[in-house]
Amino acid sequence: MNIRILSVLGVMALAVAVWFFYQEDVEVKPALPKAPVASAEVTQISAVQTSPETGETEYTLTADSLVQNADGQDELRGATMNWQPPSGEKYVLTATGAIFTQSTGDILLSKGFQLVRQATADKPELVIVGNSLTGNTKTRTVSSQEPLTVTQGDDKFKAAGFSANLQTGDYEFDHIEVLFDAPKRQNKPLLQ
Repeated sequence: MNIRILSVLGVMALAVAVWFFYQEDVEVKPALPKAPVASAEVTQISAVQTSPETGETEYTLTADSLVQNADGQDELRGATMNWQPPSGEKYVLTATGAIFTQSTGDILLSKGFQLVRQATADKPELVIVGNSLTGNTKTRTVSSQEPLTVTQGDDKFKAAGFSANLQTGDYEFDHIEVLFDAPKRQNKPLLQ
């Protein structure tokens, strides 16, 4: 009789153990490797755009390389743009990073930019240096809402931002900071 009681207790213990393990509901997932992230880099980028009004070259865009950034956008690295709008002056834009959309003409220069208006017979070179610049090649406008430094000849000032129409050569600067260095006074008689 002891064997019967022990076998019934053993079967009951086995039934409880099976019930307990089925209640756990452990989902076993197969181990799959992550899909590789595809990346590509193209070097020595060059593009030329002609003006729809005149048919002459309006800008030449060159870059060291073209890569896909973290946001999935194509970004030009080491970008330089030689730009001359029709009846406008010559400009050179350089930036560490640039995102350019050909269809809309939108351009975003980031990680430091430099805009240089070439010197003319009556105007010295104008250099604007800042962190980021937005623009549009179709409307021929550029702007920045970040602090920048402007140098023209011997004159230099800082601004909180600016906007410019490169076709007309009109510039608007926000919150200008200028250091005025007055000439030294010279005491000498007016008439001799």
